[in-house]
Amino acid sequence: MNLHVNEIKLVDGSVHVYTEEEPIDVRPAGQLLTDSDHFQFVYLLDDGAVYHHLRFVQETWQMMKEYKDWNWMLYGTIELDRFNEEFAMLLENIEGNHNYGKSFVERVEEVFEL
Repeated sequence: MNLHVNEIKLVDGSVHVYTEEEPIDVRPAGQLLTDSDHFQFVYLLDDGAVYHHLRFVQETWQMMKEYKDWNWMLYGTIELDRFNEEFAMLLENIEGNHNYGKSFVERVEEVFEL
């Protein structure tokens, strides 16, 4: 299932992420990927049977940049384990790497000032 981030709030020193879809019972998988065709970052969530995709669209990227060093929480209750480390490694890997697609790489480099 895809969960689309539609709200990001700074609450009590952590970043709370909310989705268009109703909350579901999941655990963080600790892995962040990209969907470069759709210009999205995708954090994996596990419900014990299948993975769900927490999707960060371009409109959220500026906040991702601004709060990249903060603790990230889904629905304010589920800590997104390894979010910061995965995000930093992913940005480092994307920079100059056109395997992700030239347009995606250029946009990521622009927004995140790589």
